[in-house]
Amino acid sequence: MTLLFFYLFMGYNKIGEDMKNKKGFTLVELIATITIMVLIGLVIANNMTGILSKQNDENYNSFKKELEDGACVYVETKWDSSKRNTCKQANNCSVSVDELIFGGLIAEDLKDPNTGEEIRNNKDKYRVNVRWVDNVKTCTVNG
Repeated sequence: MTLLFFYLFMGYNKIGEDMKNKKGFTLVELIATITIMVLIGLVIANNMTGILSKQNDENYNSFKKELEDGACVYVETKWDSSKRNTCKQANNCSVSVDELIFGGLIAEDLKDPNTGEEIRNNKDKYRVNVRWVDNVKTCTVNG
């Protein structure tokens, strides 16, 4: 293989003279070109896989944040103070997807980026837990 590159790049006279009379490529040249193209393709495919995986993670985190933010706003705006205080004392409340949709805080056709399913079709999977730690409200998706 090393000799092939030496002949190709350093210009071996006999090969050069033979090539003047012949048209086309040798089998070795074709194999070398295909091998280089396959290696370049593998590198590109590997990089694209990493980019797509990172994008999927970012989409899912954005999806979760939308649910969590919607639930926190819902608790503050739609629940009366007695319900909030009861929840705060129990420290174990949740907000359903139906409540968020009917409250207008999330889109009705919001889809989970990992599965592609609309969240209204699998409501129990996406309940948002609301808890208070040191008087600070946190909302987290349980799915």
